[in-house]
Amino acid sequence: MSEKLLASAKTYLNNESNSERFVSDFIEQWKRERDSGESRLDSPKVSEVLSSIFCLTDLFNPDDDRESYELDEDKLRNEIRKLMEQADFL
Repeated sequence: MSEKLLASAKTYLNNESNSERFVSDFIEQWKRERDSGESRLDSPKVSEVLSSIFCLTDLFNPDDDRESYELDEDKLRNEIRKLMEQADFL
């Protein structure tokens, strides 16, 4: 699970994909690998980071009428970058 999802997050942070596409693809892949049991192979550190990114993607809202707790594109990128840097994945 970790390699594909971590690579996806790194690509996103390098501005190589748009937020809406990244969010859709990340959520789909995360759920697929969770449901297949593949995610159990991840270390606790990787699992925590990927789960946190999943939560952040769920808070993303590209619309201007977003709620105060929802994330725009800049906030989403910044929060994912912080997680990845704290975990030494960047």
